[in-house]
Amino acid sequence: ILHLNIERDKHVDSVYELLKTRNPDDACFQEIFMEEAERISKSFGYEFAFAPLVIIKEEDKLKELGSAIFSKAPIIDIKKYRYDDNKTEITPVRTLEEISSDKNGERPKDRFLYHSTLLSVKIKGDNDKDITISTTHFPVTDHSNKGLDDHEARDLYKITEITITRNYLDRLIPFMRSIGQPVIFTADLNNPRGEYIYDTIAHELVDIVPSSIDNTIDSKMHYAGGGLKLVVDTIMTSPDVRMDSFEIIEGVSDHKGLIACLWIRT
Repeated sequence: ILHLNIERDKHVDSVYELLKTRNPDDACFQEIFMEEAERISKSFGYEFAFAPLVIIKEEDKLKELGSAIFSKAPIIDIKKYRYDDNKTEITPVRTLEEISSDKNGERPKDRFLYHSTLLSVKIKGDNDKDITISTTHFPVTDHSNKGLDDHEARDLYKITEITITRNYLDRLIPFMRSIGQPVIFTADLNNPRGEYIYDTIAHELVDIVPSSIDNTIDSKMHYAGGGLKLVVDTIMTSPDVRMDSFEIIEGVSDHKGLIACLWIRT
């Protein structure tokens, strides 16, 4: 299985080359356009599921941006669990400028109205053993982490944002528990290992990202350069999933790719 935040359509050639050379059975992508997910499905023979986060308005065109799960095995069930503060089914429409941080590094204050979703699919595994793959793109939260200017809470509103994301987590965890096992969970949590959001989820599942890995931000491709050193991307599993190998891939997107070879214990 491959997990990767592909950063919209900035690195299409690199993403396609990675899929071509590694040919994963399953892949979970964050920040992917629906139209790109359709092309990947056709190009590589995947079935896929998609959950929109926000609709991007580019001139006179609307493009759904969200999370996608791809599988070579048949997808037999799809579920989408919303845990955001938006009470409507209407996906928000924004321009790229509106979803991006401003020149002072301030993040959009309305991002908690985007459709934050736990996307979950059930697939047919070997020996007719069903397995669930789920993925999410958790909203970024500024917090106090010495030496990481990009993630420091500088005002009271950002303290309120920390409360909001903890409420998000309180909604997300019951959804994760309801899925059943065996399960593989991948995410761009936007909150680093060692802090509350990541570590709370890691108490629910087994974090298979080796402790030797101290950064999933690709410093050569991320706008912050080498200024961030955070494990915000993850693959976690239920205890009945065995890991044979784990690899981290650089040079594909602004986040590093995570690749794991996993087996269901019998």
